[in-house]
Amino acid sequence: MEQLKRSMIKQARKRYKDIYPCGCKGSLSECFTTYGGQLSFWFNTSDNSTRLITWKVPA
Repeated sequence: MEQLKRSMIKQARKRYKDIYPCGCKGSLSECFTTYGGQLSFWFNTSDNSTRLITWKVPA
């Protein structure tokens, strides 16, 4: 699961360049949620938008 999280962070950085934790989260590693077999990564970008990337969690 940690490798999947690192991959999602890498993908977000590649697409949006500068990314930041959402809300009151202290680090990007705190910005993940698992629900319904999917891992969601919430983060903010330099244009003050909140973005979401979801990947299906491998069985």
